[in-house]
Amino acid sequence: MQSVARKRQYEQAAYGEHGAVIRLDDSAYIVETEEGEVRARRATSCLLEPATGDLVLLATVNGARYILAVLEREEGAPSHLVSEGDLQIRLRSGSLGLAAPDGVHVHSGKDLSMVASTFRVQAKEGHVALEVFSFLGKAVRAEVDRAKLIGRSLDSQLERLLQRVKRSYRIVEEADHVRAERIDYAAKGNLAIHGENAKITASHLVKIDGDQIQVG
Repeated sequence: MQSVARKRQYEQAAYGEHGAVIRLDDSAYIVETEEGEVRARRATSCLLEPATGDLVLLATVNGARYILAVLEREEGAPSHLVSEGDLQIRLRSGSLGLAAPDGVHVHSGKDLSMVASTFRVQAKEGHVALEVFSFLGKAVRAEVDRAKLIGRSLDSQLERLLQRVKRSYRIVEEADHVRAERIDYAAKGNLAIHGENAKITASHLVKIDGDQIQVG
């Protein structure tokens, strides 16, 4: 009996009306209705943030007014979905799509995390600006037509490096140092080494072998 009486109390104290939002006063909205200007709070279920000039649906419960929904808005005016606390969008099944003809912008004051079994990005042009970048992966495969890298310093540590190129050009403006246990150069055609001064030293043996050896 007590629950029935409480239900009747809410039914008698609740009714609906509509009005136009005039302004925002602190955390309450000033709405113009047939009864005049009233103060109303945005209901938790009303994720669309009301704006000035919106026609809204009001509900009055025990003397307190709430904006339940935005009924009409000026054509072309922006819309904002606002939640005061954490917000999660979860689907029990199916997929979630997000599409916009003029762009999609994602802003985060702290972290932005994405977890997926497969990650794909397709665009005509891409720009990435990062202060610190860390990558951890098992394999990397890239197929590009042209690549250009500009930087002040590059350090790499590899167990094995294999390169196959048709033509290779390298320009070093200052010093070029190579430290290796063994160095093996083989050329099918000519091998030319030019320098203002040339010096070859060995701890044990220097060997020159050829059909013809010309000095001078």
